[in-house]
Amino acid sequence: MKAKSLGVVAVLLLSGLFISAAEEKKPLDQFEEVVKATDALKDCRVKFQLYSFSGKNQKTFLSAFEEAKYLHNPRLYYQYRSKVEANYKEQAQAGFQEIYRGDRDLTEILMPGAFRALGLISLLPEDPKGFGMNGGNLKTMAPWDMTDWFARMARIGKVSMEKGTRNNKPCLLFDIVQDPGTYYFNGVNRVRLFADEKSLLPVRFEWWFPGMDQPGSFLEYSEFAANTGLKPEDFAFQGFKSPFSLIKSPPASEIDPYLKPTVRTRLPDPPPDPQAALEAFYQAADAISSYRADLSMRFRYGRLRLFREDRFAYNRKPYWFTLVTTAQKADYLLLNHSAGAVLWIDPSDHNFHIIGGGVQRILGEQIFSSDDYKFYSSLGDNPYELNFPGLAALLKNSFGTRKPEAWMVDYSGRKMCELKFERSPQNLIRAPSRVNVVFDPETNLPRVIELSGYDDPKAYMVMAIDNIKINILLQPRETKF
Repeated sequence: MKAKSLGVVAVLLLSGLFISAAEEKKPLDQFEEVVKATDALKDCRVKFQLYSFSGKNQKTFLSAFEEAKYLHNPRLYYQYRSKVEANYKEQAQAGFQEIYRGDRDLTEILMPGAFRALGLISLLPEDPKGFGMNGGNLKTMAPWDMTDWFARMARIGKVSMEKGTRNNKPCLLFDIVQDPGTYYFNGVNRVRLFADEKSLLPVRFEWWFPGMDQPGSFLEYSEFAANTGLKPEDFAFQGFKSPFSLIKSPPASEIDPYLKPTVRTRLPDPPPDPQAALEAFYQAADAISSYRADLSMRFRYGRLRLFREDRFAYNRKPYWFTLVTTAQKADYLLLNHSAGAVLWIDPSDHNFHIIGGGVQRILGEQIFSSDDYKFYSSLGDNPYELNFPGLAALLKNSFGTRKPEAWMVDYSGRKMCELKFERSPQNLIRAPSRVNVVFDPETNLPRVIELSGYDDPKAYMVMAIDNIKINILLQPRETKF
């Protein structure tokens, strides 16, 4: 009888253990509770530190301390930078203020110091120059925006969780690793979120790049006041605000007539072997030590419009390029926003050098780090990034898992080969998921590069390439070639 009783007790104990294990929440379920708790916020007032670093040759870093208030509905966000440390030319120093207005989907900026004289600057949130090193901008900086961003990664990755402390407070640490083979937005494949164990509200966000032993960016709150009763009238800039703005861009309607499609006619000829055509391009690109070309570029994404024509010179070793802008029109801010501008990398210091066109020429030569993130865009609106070796690397690394389609076209009165590359998933944020390239069969080099398949279905970037001369003697800093 006694043995039987002990057996019953053992069974009950084991059953209790199994019930306890079954009732224990899975990491993904607990993470979703954090997302729901944050999404339920009506508003918040916060103070935080945002730290980011990027680059390989001349690593750049930014450490900004900010005060912010966010209203969830209607969406109104305000941020003020109280302190900034950076090792590159950063105009958004202490005193920088910005307001995102959701009803107009527009960000307004008030610059610090002498830049205040520029007046109120309007910036479209999709403008790549408005994004930081961590891939975010004011439109995506509220806590609920960032937890939603992490939730998207969780849906195509794995979530683990452990308990710990942060600043002597109990926290839940969620580690989210995106599945291999999926698109890494802004290069990030892993994120970590510290959440307060009691309130389930975020304490710290981290963004990690593949192979790194530390986060490339983090945002950590030092103060977090939730549901404080914010109202739209509580959002205004501090200090003097000029009623005029010296920063003007033409309307999109003025640029649209320039955005004519690059015409080519599909031919009934038998399609070429796509892999053979691709390998021929890779071999041609590998054989290039230098080249010059004329570029004609048309671009639209969201409300952004751009037309430009350039002369381009490229040298592989030592790496440098020169981009001479002969015509340019855009309805958003650019670092060299008019015809006559020259942008080059100098091999002696590996920096970006700019001499602006038009009235910007009075600023003289400006120098920026070649690792300055503002010069690089996932949108594909920087033509020097699509040099021939750079295009070959893009096709191998980002579009190499699927065999391209191929057909023959008539382009500029000649038969050429067109390849179409796609990657999954489609319609990625700010990034193309489709590339079409028209190759000249005589040189095996591109004559047309077309990016499409953005999250905006009407978005595209198309660049026509003419007057190509390969392996010629070129000198850095020269503008006539």
